[in-house]
This record gives sequence, C-alpha cells and structure tokens, in this order.
Amino acid sequence: MMINPQKPSGSNTPLWQTTVGGVAIVLAFILERLIFLINGGAFVAKPLAFAMQYLDPLLLKEDLAQSLFYLHSQPPLFNGFLGVVLKLSSTPSLSYEILFHTAGIIVCLSVYGILSYLGINWVISFFITVVFMLNPTLILYEHLLYYSYFEVLFVSLSLFFLIRWCREKKIADVLLFWASLLCLCGIRSVFHPLFILATSISLTSYLWFWIKDKQFAKTLFLASLLALAPLTALCIKNFLVFGFFGTSSWDGMNLWTKVNGFAPEQLEDLHNRGIVSSLAVKAELRTFQQPIGTYYEESELKNIPCHHPADCNQFKSTGYPNFNHSGFIALSKQLRKDARALILYDPAQFIFYTLGSYSLTLWHSSDSVHALLDNNMEVVKKLEKIYRFLYFGFLGVESKLDKRMWERTIIITILFMMVYISTLIHALRRDDCGLAGIKLFCLFCFVIHFYTIAVSSIIEFGENNRFRFPVDMAFLAMTAGNIMMWKRVWNYRLKIKVPGSISNRNA
Repeated sequence: MMINPQKPSGSNTPLWQTTVGGVAIVLAFILERLIFLINGGAFVAKPLAFAMQYLDPLLLKEDLAQSLFYLHSQPPLFNGFLGVVLKLSSTPSLSYEILFHTAGIIVCLSVYGILSYLGINWVISFFITVVFMLNPTLILYEHLLYYSYFEVLFVSLSLFFLIRWCREKKIADVLLFWASLLCLCGIRSVFHPLFILATSISLTSYLWFWIKDKQFAKTLFLASLLALAPLTALCIKNFLVFGFFGTSSWDGMNLWTKVNGFAPEQLEDLHNRGIVSSLAVKAELRTFQQPIGTYYEESELKNIPCHHPADCNQFKSTGYPNFNHSGFIALSKQLRKDARALILYDPAQFIFYTLGSYSLTLWHSSDSVHALLDNNMEVVKKLEKIYRFLYFGFLGVESKLDKRMWERTIIITILFMMVYISTLIHALRRDDCGLAGIKLFCLFCFVIHFYTIAVSSIIEFGENNRFRFPVDMAFLAMTAGNIMMWKRVWNYRLKIKVPGSISNRNA
C-alpha cells in the first residue's frame, strides 16, 4: 500500500475551470472587502502600541536585530514582521493592512486548493470557499493587527502543501509544509518544538508501519528537520541567555491565570500556610496587567540580569508596560511553582477550570477581542447573526454565562468526536481503496486540531476561543476529507469506479 505519485488534479477538473475558480475567488474577495470598507469597516493597528506580545515599536524600528535576540516573551517571527514593516514603510498602518489583505487572499485560495485536491467538484469548492471567506470572524481578524490571522495563514498553507504533496509527491511541497509549520511555531508559543517532533514521529510512523511506504516516510521525517533545527536553536538560545528551554517565558504566568480562582484573602491565607509565595498574592488575577515594578522592589530588579532595552526597560516608549522585561522570567518561574502547588492543593478545582476552559474554547471567536472590534463588529452585525446561528446559535445560548453553555459544549464535543473517530477508522482500515494520501492528510488535521484545543484547555483560561480560531480550518478540511473517503469506500464496495480519487488503488 503506497501513496500514489501520479499528478492528476483533485477532481479531474480541466485546468481552465480551476483557474476560473481561482480568479473568481480573488475577485469575490476584493469585492467583499471593498463593501466592508465602504460600510465603515477599518483596519485596526492600535495593538502595535500596547499589545503585551509586541516589543516597543521604537526598538522594532531602530534596533530590530538585537531586540529580537533579547525577545523571550514570544517567538520572534511576528515581531520581526512588525519591525521590518516599520523600517521599510513610510505609512506602516497602510502596509500592514495591504499585507493582511494579501494574506487573506492566500488563505482563501488555499481553502479552494485543499478542497480541489480532496476531489470535491470545483463549483462546490468555489461555493464553500466563498462561504468561508464571508465568515465575519475571519473578516474581523483580518482587520486587526494581531498574530491570530497569520496563524490562520500558516495553518492553511500547511494543509494545502501537505495534500498537494500527497497527490504530487514533490519534495518542494513537503518542505513547504514543514516551513509553514515552522512559521506557525515562530508566531505562537503554544506550538512548541515538541509539537513538531510529535507530529513528525506520528505521521512518519504511520507511513512506515501502517501504509508501509518507507521512502515516503523517510522523506517526511528528514524534511521535518527544516522546522526542528531552527526551533531547537531558538530554545537553546533562550536557555543560554535567559535560563529556560522554550520559545516563550510566559508559560508559568499563563498556567497561573488558568489555575488561580481564589479571592485575595484566600491567597493571603494560602501564603501564610506556606502553599504559595508572596508573588502569588501580588499577582492575583492581574498577572498580565501590571508592570514588573508591581512585583519587585527597585533593589530586587537591579539584581535581575538584563541585556538590552528590550528586556531592561519597565515601560515601552508608548507608556505601556514592557512584558519582555527579564523580571517576568523570574515571575513566571515562581508562578509556575505556585500554580502546581494550587493544583495539588485542590485538583478538583483544576479539573473544573479545565472543563470550563474547554467550554470557552468552543465559544464564538469574535468575542475574544471584542473591545477592539466594536466598530467593525457593527459593520458585520447582520452577517455575524447568520454565522452565529449556524454555529450552534440555534441552541439559544447567547452568553458564556448561560447555564445551557454546558449543553452546547456537549453537542459540539459529540460532533468533534464523530469526525475524530471517523478519521481514525479510515486511518486503520486495511481496504485502502486508494486513500492513503487523504488518510495522512486527515490524520494531520486531527493532530493539530486536537492538540490546539487540548493544550489551550489545560494551560490557558480567558481567550481560549481565539486560540481555537486558527485551527477551525483543519476541522473543516478533516470533515471534507472524511466525506470524500466515505464516498469512495461506498462506491468501491458497489464496484463503481470514481474518477478523480486521491490516488488509484494499488494492487
């Protein structure tokens, strides 16, 4: 059983039809975005000044290389993007907007390409892509200077290059697949190098032991070094310079925000009993709202090593706290210990909060940064109502505090499990029907979707719905892939030859 290297298009669609579909998508995208702008929509670049994930804009513009080297709070790619635009553009806000719209076009073309390679009729692929394009959440994030939209970009590109590699078996595509995941890990710390390693091992093992295509498996694994090598180098740099191995120093503070549900007086009592530190009492639930001077005296800060204005200054030139100050590394390490102490002290509460985080993960993504999107939300208000209704809004749950929120969570979980189980059933089937490529593709969709939701639920609390948003596409692609697999298996059992399958059945 091998992945077929033949290169027909996904549904044997003539080239002119595929091209027409792509051009129509670009034109529809431009028209829809123009309508949005004409009706009062605007690109929001304000986060550049205050977003805690971003370095001081002045440093990004005037000392980009060293600032990125001493960046420890986040992976460096998006800050690097911000800095390059600040350096090269006389009107950065306009440049950001153009680049975000360009990313939007690429995302939509990727969706169209993925569906086509899955074997879906080009007209249906075009219609689904337009529905995806009109998703108000996608529009809102496309008009916000935040890294979430570029997560969508690199997830979509990774899916596209993987399915194309499964079809055409070109080394360039598998390299671009891992390069897209490298960029994703370079933006979001939740995609740790261990995610790349686990993905590489799991997909390679599946190809080697189950599909029994050892050459394909070797190619996939060796190509993964394109992502693993630079990410490991980044972690080693952080270990040598800052004393932690990872792409972000905030893991302890994130976990603390997730675990701590105690009132200030309760924390004080826990501190008096020696369960948590004095820093935990100061942090409360405002870890990401206070400058480093809230937690340490000036004399203590002087004893914390720093290297550059990027990790020495308490405030940015814009007046907002600098969360890349070296003091936050020490704070994060201590709060990680305190969070673990609270988990051991009350494991039932941690489990309850984890379930709550998971429930929040399934909520509408547009609610995550609502304060920045008020005007734009008004522009897409009618469209938002339609999409919210379709995304289980018909259940009548209009607030995250609604008691029926758990019912909604259970229903969506059942949907997830149906697609997950279907993916695993197909992956383990021996009567291949020529579906090895699509099986591998759906397995990756399963891995990245499940991983994101699970990790978000375990270590985060607050913006979990935003964390889910970039991998929504993976779930949609996995669903489409499963539909096509069931169709192929059904027709195969009826001895009906289906044109345009993922790969021809091997003897």
